[in-house]
Amino acid sequence: MESTENKLFWCDIGAEAEKRFAAPMLGACSVFLNPAKIENKYTHDFFIVMPCDLKTIRTRFNTSSRYGVNSKTAFTINKKDIERYSEKYPDIIIIFDIDYGDFQTVRYASLSDLKRAISSGYAKLHEYQNRVDDVSGNAKSSYVMDALWFKEFGGKK
Repeated sequence: MESTENKLFWCDIGAEAEKRFAAPMLGACSVFLNPAKIENKYTHDFFIVMPCDLKTIRTRFNTSSRYGVNSKTAFTINKKDIERYSEKYPDIIIIFDIDYGDFQTVRYASLSDLKRAISSGYAKLHEYQNRVDDVSGNAKSSYVMDALWFKEFGGKK
């Protein structure tokens, strides 16, 4: 057994393990070796590619206070989108690009994060009164959420 103090040996073992780990697909995401490892073996090991969807949000949900969410940071996501993601893309990440002029942020959440907000009762369901008889494909209901519940790109929350 090699000494635990032989750092170079263990770095080489780790580099070989990284190659084997990155080769197969891991569920719904792909793992790729970080090409920067060629020059800096101490940098992070991988990049992950996962299914992702973008929600561009430009209209504030002004009555969100009825659902316990500040209208400055509130947004909605259609119930039918949550259902479709659950069926077709259970491991998806959703990016929320929110720009209300006085509030701009880009947040992201996994589908499980969104479902947790729903099941915990934080995200309330809003039924659209004007869409009851809609036949154009508009969502009949959406969950009201707060952008501050989710991580911001760049690591801030």
